[in-house]
Amino acid sequence: MNHFFTTIALTLLTIATNYAQSSNNLVIFVEDAKPFYAVINGIKQNTQPKTNVKITGLTNPSVSIKIIFDDNNIPDITKRTWFESMGKEATYRIVHTNKNGYKLRFFGEVNLVNSVTNESQAVIEYHPTQPNVSTSESTTTMTTTTVTTSGNTANTNGNLDSNNINIDMNLGGLGIDVNITDDILTNANTSSTTTTTTSSTTTTLSEPAKPIIYVANYGGKIGCPLPQESIASIKSSIESESFSDDKMNIAKQALKNRCIKVSQVIELMSTFDFEDNKLELAKFAYDKTYDVDNYYLLSFT
Repeated sequence: MNHFFTTIALTLLTIATNYAQSSNNLVIFVEDAKPFYAVINGIKQNTQPKTNVKITGLTNPSVSIKIIFDDNNIPDITKRTWFESMGKEATYRIVHTNKNGYKLRFFGEVNLVNSVTNESQAVIEYHPTQPNVSTSESTTTMTTTTVTTSGNTANTNGNLDSNNINIDMNLGGLGIDVNITDDILTNANTSSTTTTTTSSTTTTLSEPAKPIIYVANYGGKIGCPLPQESIASIKSSIESESFSDDKMNIAKQALKNRCIKVSQVIELMSTFDFEDNKLELAKFAYDKTYDVDNYYLLSFT
C-alpha cells in the first residue's frame, strides 16, 4: 500500500510539473468570412467577432470550445478537445457542410517553436475569467432663464411714431399756421433668454468576475469546466463486469467526454481490486477532473 501511495504521488507530481512548465495554443479560423466569438471553458475570449483567432497560454490539456457566430441565424458550435501533450499548437477550421451546417474540425498541430502568426489573426492570451466591465453614464442639465422689462417710453423722433397736424386758418386777413406734434408713448417690453448647459459623466468599474465554482469550498485550479453531479451509473456499469480489463475499458469509455470531481474518481477507483488498476484509472482521469488541486486526496484512499 505504501508503494501505491508513493507511486501515485510521484506520478501526480510529474504531471503537475510538466503542465506548469509548458502550455498550448489553440487556433480557430473560418474561410468564408463568418466572424465569430471563441468561448473557451465557458469564457468568451475575443470581445470583437473575428474570422481567425489564436488563443495562447492554455495550461490544461482538456479544452471546452464553443463558437458563437456574429450572425445570429447560424447555430452555435460546441466541441470538447484534448491535447496529447503540452508545448503544442492545435488548429481547428470551421467548415460548412451541406448536410449538417457549420462544424469545427481538426486541421493540424505543430510544436510551439514552429508556431507562426499572420496579420489577419487575432492573438489573445487565454483568460479564465470575464474581463472588467466599465460603464459610462452622461447627464445633461439645461437651465433657461428669461428676463422681461416693461415700461413706457416716449418717442421723441417725429419721423417715426409721431402724429403731425398742420392747420392753416385765415381770419380776417390774418393767416395763422398751427403745427401740432403729438408724440405717442410706446410700451416697450425687452426679453432676454440665457441657456446654461451642464454635462457630467460618471464611470463605474465593475469588480472582476470570479471563476465559476461548481464544487463547494473549492477555489483552486480548474481542470475542466462542467463536472457531473452523479456518477452512479458509471460505477454500476463497472461493477457489473467481472474482469479488470473489461472494467477499465468501461471506465475509460465513460470518462472520455466527461468532467468529474476528485471524490468521484475515488468512487470509481474503489471498484477495482488491484493497485495497478487504481493507479491507471487515476492517471487517466487526471485531465478530466475539475478540482485538480484536490488530487492529492487520492493518496489517502
